[in-house]
Amino acid sequence: MTSSPNDPQARPDVVQALFGALIAMDPGELAKITAAGITSAERQQAEDLYAASLTASLSQQERFIEAMRILTADRNLTEATTWRDLLDGLTPEHTAALRDLYDALPDGARAEWDRRYGRPASI
Repeated sequence: MTSSPNDPQARPDVVQALFGALIAMDPGELAKITAAGITSAERQQAEDLYAASLTASLSQQERFIEAMRILTADRNLTEATTWRDLLDGLTPEHTAALRDLYDALPDGARAEWDRRYGRPASI
């Protein structure tokens, strides 16, 4: 739904409430907000925020999967495998790739990375 020139300005609090209800997937809250009255501009802004959050979430998931692929590829994993073990023996190419994926690493891997290499300056 797009706004027309006659639509009033979108109210940020309404946009945020609508966005929150979309994220929570709460049909009751959506109905309550809609019943209270929303403009097409508010609906559009909330939907745009929701779409952007989904895109960001998918991108972060893809980055996490890539980081884990690099850490675990061609490894003989056991219950005793540690983050230290996974970072041992990485090629320079893998280390560079993981530096670029630092924000997608699990907390334990980031802690071991920080211990070895320090936190990347770009973070």
